[in-house]
Amino acid sequence: MIVDTHVHLLPGRLGEKVRAIFEAYIPGRLSYPNDHAAVLAAAERAGVGQVWSLPYAHKPGVAAGLNEASARLAARPPHPSVQVVGGATVHPGDADPERVVGRAIDELGLRVLKLHCSVGDFRADDPAFDAMWRLVERRRLPAVVHVGHAVTGHTRSEELAALENVARRHPQAPLIIAHAAHPASAAAIELIGRCPNVLADLTPVVTEPVEVPAEVLEEHADRFLFGTDAPNVALTIESGMARLDGLSPAARAAILGGNARRLLAEVR
Repeated sequence: MIVDTHVHLLPGRLGEKVRAIFEAYIPGRLSYPNDHAAVLAAAERAGVGQVWSLPYAHKPGVAAGLNEASARLAARPPHPSVQVVGGATVHPGDADPERVVGRAIDELGLRVLKLHCSVGDFRADDPAFDAMWRLVERRRLPAVVHVGHAVTGHTRSEELAALENVARRHPQAPLIIAHAAHPASAAAIELIGRCPNVLADLTPVVTEPVEVPAEVLEEHADRFLFGTDAPNVALTIESGMARLDGLSPAARAAILGGNARRLLAEVR
């Protein structure tokens, strides 16, 4: 089963507002409509059997509502042929980030965490997250972290230091570098080499595919995940898959779903 580990099926007005930002940036060029059922139908046509839907808190106080919406979507996906793994989110300005994430796991059944440092204007190693990261480590909760602060979604190499701090303090926490820190993918690859609990997804940034050499994907095939950023992306699901065509069957299978399934199976 192919797994798309980076999809944003955002609720209602928030989804509309986010879409408007992308439409203003690249009008008429996005590949998919802002429609959950349509996105999942496109995923099914491409051979995807499961998606991780990742909300992100842009300010304090919104995470609980986003997590509840994520749980509802996962429980009743609008296209039943594609499984939706509900993602949780949190902001360091929330009163108790550990409690927010703990409730998301235990009461709402969410199985992935998403942090967006740019949108939320914070660092992954914010002290307010200390207890939350201990929880993530105990529960082996996969955490997808979009590192950096650029409005373009780009990451600078030096901005990965905050995530490395977290990785070293919590060596059993599975940390996934969103977009492989594009365009600082070389620095992300180096970080993966230093920290065995760090992975990266190959999700494009709007119009730009992530560049990771095939030999790196082969060598570290257990550390990369497939992702698309649908619906707010100008590239297609199929084009992302095609970029993996030159890999060995084992590496391609791991990146397209095996690694994602392993991570979810390890959640406690």
